[in-house]
Order: sequence, then structure tokens, then C-alpha cells
Amino acid sequence: MIYMPFVVEVNDPNGRQGVLDLGEDHIVTPAYALSDAVCREMGGVPGGARCSKQCIGESDVWVQRSMIERARRHPEEKEAAADAVCERILGLPPSVRLLHFNFFSDVAALEKEMIIDLLSLQYRAGADIIEIPHSFCDTQTYERGVHYALEWQQDTGYETPLMGIAHTTTDLAMLERYLPNLGGIGIDCRRFEKPLLYRVQKTLKNQDVWVHAFSAPLQYREVQNQGTLGMLINWFGVDTVSTVGLSEHVRGYFTDLISRMDGQEKVDFVRKNRYFAPSDYSMFTFDALEGRYGAKQHLSRFCDCPLCRNLTIGDAIEGRAEFDTMNRLHRAFAYCAESQKYQHALIHNATDRFIDEKPFAAEILRRTVGPGLVNDGWMSVCRNGERSERDGAKGFSPGIAPLM
Repeated sequence: MIYMPFVVEVNDPNGRQGVLDLGEDHIVTPAYALSDAVCREMGGVPGGARCSKQCIGESDVWVQRSMIERARRHPEEKEAAADAVCERILGLPPSVRLLHFNFFSDVAALEKEMIIDLLSLQYRAGADIIEIPHSFCDTQTYERGVHYALEWQQDTGYETPLMGIAHTTTDLAMLERYLPNLGGIGIDCRRFEKPLLYRVQKTLKNQDVWVHAFSAPLQYREVQNQGTLGMLINWFGVDTVSTVGLSEHVRGYFTDLISRMDGQEKVDFVRKNRYFAPSDYSMFTFDALEGRYGAKQHLSRFCDCPLCRNLTIGDAIEGRAEFDTMNRLHRAFAYCAESQKYQHALIHNATDRFIDEKPFAAEILRRTVGPGLVNDGWMSVCRNGERSERDGAKGFSPGIAPLM
């Protein structure tokens, strides 16, 4: 039995609030996980330091088969890559820091030596919990990796807790047998499947087990990709969450693509990007926002973060050079603020109203659990997608919900 770093303080039908005791401080959950890139960018923004302290810091490393083979043939390059990874995570300001490995689909399974190398790298980098890396392998193969990790922990005497990673419900069912030896469970949402969230809610939500969601989607098809669950993924018992991150290869591709665009092409590209509105959890494109509200509408109508307070929709579209950074930082600030509001709602038994105010997330939850009731009461979201008359609220349609 190892020390369990997480305690549930409020277990509500609409989520849970707890305290994560890792790193240099206590983190109150639900909480958001900032990427290392966002952490660096936040340094120059008012309120950035305070926001990052309330969040978890996550550094994602993308691994493909060619990288593993090259590291095996060239030990000096392997060491240089490890140094670079350590530098990234050591620079994270949040008090709780994670190192997460995203594997490309060509990495079918990891050999024992590679698993041990990745565990040791996380310890060397100062990660506050060490994930047991999970490539695209079956549950039986991954369970061998769990055994290797437990043996490594015992042999080294390291006390840093381990985190198992689940891609599927079968993975999670296997990891549940090892809960006394784990400090947390990570669910990989890149290949998003709802049964995994159902399993978390059914088996983990009532336990003092930290659950972290990696790479949660930014938009959901249940609402025609016009909205998101955001921090309301906590409804299932997920305590902390990071959103989808791009690999360096993909980021480089888009950077190169944008650099070759002319002025109008860049404007058109920006217009197709989506904006997270914490006011209702919509994810409309900037083009749709401008069409609804006009270029002069201030983004403060939807969000009060430092990036949106003095910015209009038109400013965001025209500020092409800084747009990507602005939108990424806005989303981080908004998620951070929403996590605190959700905490408040959970503590004060006000989650029904909080969810009701986020019609897109409410609709995703309604469709997730099926028509009718959500939890043991009802969530004011009726089968036809209209909000209940009990609050005197106007009805909404997921595709055209108003931004309040």
C-alpha cells in the first residue's frame, strides 16, 4: 500500500471536489492542466502566475518508432533528448508537474528496457507522479508494463507514486486491481470513447483515487462540434484535465503552412479557428462569431480573462501574427476560471444551476447518459434540447444557442 495523494471532499451527483497533495502545494480539484508552452507564455500576461499556480503543469512528449530505434543506436542522442525533456519539465511553474508520453500509432508495444528508461526519465525530470507509459498495445501487454513499473519502483526505492494509463475500459478494469499500488489513473482521451468515462464514473468516482484526463477533445459531435464539455468532464469523476495538444511535427506543419499564406489567406485561416466561450461552453468559429455579433463586439461579452477584456472579434481576426498564442492563452485562462467556479458550485451544492448555465455541455451530458434524467434528479435539460421552464430560461438549440 502506498500513500494516496488524493482525497475527495465533496461527492456530488454532478461531479466531485477534492484535494491533490502532490508537489510543493495542495491543488484543489477540479483543476486544469497547462501545457509547458502555455506556462511559458503566461509569464508575460497579468494574472498568469496566479493562474498557473492553481493548475497542474503537463509536458507532453511525442514518441514514434523511429525515435526509439535511433535512441537505441545512438546513446549520445538519447542522452541529449533526455536532457531537453528534463529542461522542459523543470521550467514548469505549477507546483504539480506531469510528463506525459504520446505515442504515434507505429509504436505497437514497448520493450522492458524502454519502459524502464521512460520511468527513470520522469524521476530524473522531477515529475510529481510517474506515469506507466502506454503505447498502442493490448491490455495484456500493458499489464506486463505495469509489473515492470512496480518492480522498478521496488528495486529503486523511489517513493514517487505511479499513474496507470487507460485507453479502454478493459485497461481500466485491469488497473483497478492495482489501485493500492498506484497514486492515480490517467485516461487517454485522444481516441475518445464514452464507455471509458462511464467506467470511471461507476468504479472510481466514489473512491479517493486521482483521475486525470489527457488530451480531452475541444469540441463534441453531439452538438455538431459547436460546443465542449470543458471542465464539466468532472461530472464523470475526472479531477484534472488537459486538452488536445499537437505534436511538434504537426505544429511545424501549420507554422510553415501559415508562413506561406498571403494576407487574405491568413485571415480566412483564422476565421476557421474556434473560440471557447465559457459563458455557455460553445466553440463557434470566429467567422460564426463575427456573423452573429459583428466585428466590433468585445470578447468580454463571453469571457473576462486578461486576453479578452479589451479585444473585439475583429481585433482577434486581424491580429493574425499573435492570434494562435492569444487564443491558446485565452482558453487556458478560461478553463482555469471555470475550474474554480465549478469547485464553488460543488462546495455550495449549486451544480444543477452551474450546468444549466452551460447549455452546450448540458446537451453533451444529456446525450451521453441518454434522453431523460441526469443523476438522481433532473438537470433542466429536456429531450427536445430546450431548457426547463423552471428557471424561466429561453429554450436553446445546440447549433444556435445564444451566447449569454
